[in-house]
Formats: sequence, C-alpha cells, structure tokens
Amino acid sequence: MSNVKPNRSQKDAEFVKRLDALIGAPDGRDKSALDEDLRECGIDPNQLRKVAYDRIRSIATQKYTSLGKDCPPQMQEALRQLRPPTPEEEELTKRSQAASTVQTLLSSIKAGVTSVLANPVPGGATFAPAFRNKQEELTQKDRDLLNSQQSELDSGQDKKRQEND
Repeated sequence: MSNVKPNRSQKDAEFVKRLDALIGAPDGRDKSALDEDLRECGIDPNQLRKVAYDRIRSIATQKYTSLGKDCPPQMQEALRQLRPPTPEEEELTKRSQAASTVQTLLSSIKAGVTSVLANPVPGGATFAPAFRNKQEELTQKDRDLLNSQQSELDSGQDKKRQEND
C-alpha cells in the first residue's frame, strides 16, 4: 500500500468516473421521459434536483468559494443546470404552458368543427341539388329516388321527435 495521496485532478477524474458508472451514457431522452421514470421508481424529480443542487452548492462553497478558489467547470455547469427557477421564471413557464394549452384546445376545436363541416363520406347519404331547378319532366326513376330520400328523411325526423318526447 502506498501512502501517496492522489492529487486533486485524480480525485476529480475518479469522481467523474464513478458518476458515469452510476448514471451511464446519456441516451438522448428528454427531461419528461426521465421525470416519468423517476416517478415510477417513487422518486420526486423536483425534490431530487433540489437535494442535488443543495449538496453540490454546499461542496462548492466549502471546498472552493470559501477558500477563494474557482469551482471546477463541471461543478459550475451542474449548479447552473440544477439551479431552481426564480419566481419570475416559474411565472413565465406557467404562462407559456397556459398559452400552449389554450392553443392546443383551440386547434382541437377547430379540427372538430372542420371535420363536422367537411364533405360527407362517399357512399353515405348526401344532398344532391340536381333536381332543384330542373326544367324537364322528371323520369319515373328520378321520382322514385326523390320519394325514397324524402321518406328516409321523414323517418329520421320522426325518430328524433320520439326520442325527444
């Protein structure tokens, strides 16, 4: 066993190596997917961020800032990423989420109205204004078609009246 203490950069490298072993390689997943995974494990992501931020900030204060030293860049970056949002930032986030929700709602309403007003599906019952201003005498086939359409419409209205009564 050697009594030689590892220097600071060796300790930092060892810490980063252990952290990488725990976390693993980043897989490009977004924050919401990671938050969902944490919740499935029974961990509150916001509480985890707060605890991690407080712990890293405490180490940075004790070992670097209070001694007049600069924090390592990786520690500064971790603190920057984990910093809790200010009330102003939270308000902006809430506003943008509300605007997004309203936009989504309006888009779905617009899509619903558009689909209702869209042309009917081929093969379904459609209104055909071809007989409206026809000057010639109707053929028997045309009269039968009009009568069948009228009877279907009348029966549909009768059913609606019975349901409403």
